[in-house]
Amino acid sequence: MSPESIKAAKVKRTQEWWKNRQKLAAKSDPDPTATGGWDLLQGSPEWTRANEIWQQKHARELEQEYEKAVIVYACVKRICIAAQEAPLRYGEKTDDGWENLDGDALQSLLSSPNSQMSDAEFEWHLISHLLLTGETYIWKWRDGLNQVAEMWPIPTSWVTKVLDQAGRLIGFSVWQGADRQKFVAKKDMIRIILPQPASMTSGLGPLQAAGRDVQTDEARGDYIVEMLENARTPGMILTQPAGWSPEQKDEIRAMIMNGLGRGRRGRPLFMEGDGAKLEQTAPLKDLDWPGMSALSETRICAAFGVPPIIIGLRSGLESATYSNFAQAMIAFMQGTMVPLWNWLDNGLTRGLLRDEGVMDERKQIYHDTSGVRALQDDEDKISDRAIKMFAAGLITRNRARELSGEEKLDGPKGDVLVMPMNQMEIPADGKIENEVPPKDTGAAAQLEQGS
Repeated sequence: MSPESIKAAKVKRTQEWWKNRQKLAAKSDPDPTATGGWDLLQGSPEWTRANEIWQQKHARELEQEYEKAVIVYACVKRICIAAQEAPLRYGEKTDDGWENLDGDALQSLLSSPNSQMSDAEFEWHLISHLLLTGETYIWKWRDGLNQVAEMWPIPTSWVTKVLDQAGRLIGFSVWQGADRQKFVAKKDMIRIILPQPASMTSGLGPLQAAGRDVQTDEARGDYIVEMLENARTPGMILTQPAGWSPEQKDEIRAMIMNGLGRGRRGRPLFMEGDGAKLEQTAPLKDLDWPGMSALSETRICAAFGVPPIIIGLRSGLESATYSNFAQAMIAFMQGTMVPLWNWLDNGLTRGLLRDEGVMDERKQIYHDTSGVRALQDDEDKISDRAIKMFAAGLITRNRARELSGEEKLDGPKGDVLVMPMNQMEIPADGKIENEVPPKDTGAAAQLEQGS
């Protein structure tokens, strides 16, 4: 969509929202003098339902949530930063693991995807689009030999799917600025989606799944700001049966305002006369709303797969310790990042290898997780296990030193097994070869010895 069409659609939605707002105000806020104000409490049979409030946002609006909703920003940022710990590699799978094909042109492309982005920036765009809209697109630019020379991550809002009469995907229309669109063939675009069960052509991302909770959190913030800005709640109520003269009010008001400042909040209210009384509602009494905020925070984090503790939310810090944080990081890397890396690996392998004619199943694009600290066993646990295995005679001394990160010993001292002196080997069938019969100490033996 062009910026003009996006702006026109936004204006139209704003107008519709304002009309609905006026309609809601007309039927939910009747004149109190008509029924003594009871309609304000009882409501109306035509009250707006919750399903009429939730918004179905387009790709551009979903992308803008990254800059508007702090929890969404924190979750996406945390995932994008964590993704940098496992760089993209092109390799061949062997029985012993992966053999990197560092000299190949494809590895150079993964390290420098285009002339304007580093590999880290490229993957940040790639992942953020996927998380926000459920879809991510990579435009493959080719050289004179028809080889992929550059890769460009395209915002989802710039891409329109082109279908044939049978509803099959045949290509994409990419916005080029103003009213210009460019058709991109299916073979020149890598498309990775988080599947939407109700659609064969659209994706469903974490932000879309958590849309209602994001809107609830935004509405809570808007309410607090509006009340702080517009509420005329007095900070002090002064009562005097005899009444206040204008001079007294000015003097007291000046004295109080010098201490409070000249804002609209916290101004003094003067009451006078016998029985003067003021009853006020307290719209900001529960300003913090810990229960509501914690509910929306944790539900948004659940959709993104990010533990609240690792992005500093209060719902995760209330009972936080360093051990809790470490465990949460391990759970995050194993439960969220590893599946995400695998999902991206499959999409990139399909788009850069299979679609380009490389049908060798052993060759793949993968994220190298060997340097991801949270996925490695604890060094102390490894050393402790190696010592116990060596003491039990299961591994050699050199193998135990290798597991513990120590250098191997030269000569026969390293390649030996040890066995505790208080243990003896017994075959699994219970039979012992060359078994010595027990010594007979009976009467017959004594007689034999005596003779």
